[in-house]
Amino acid sequence: MELLEKISTEIKRLRKQKGLSQESLAFKIDIDRKYASLIEKGNTNLSVNYLKKVCEGLDIKLSDFFKNIEE
Repeated sequence: MELLEKISTEIKRLRKQKGLSQESLAFKIDIDRKYASLIEKGNTNLSVNYLKKVCEGLDIKLSDFFKNIEE
């Protein structure tokens, strides 16, 4: 599994674990819902700034996010 796919899969997993819809997460972090969908599908290269924003919306530290991916 490539890194972008791992990142997008982990974002989707965490969002569902938190009980958030794509729309509610997008609203929470002030991005378009369609962009949130592209992120979860791995159809866009996510900047570090947007990844940090997503992590904040999911209440997880960026460093912890990557720890989850490494496991």
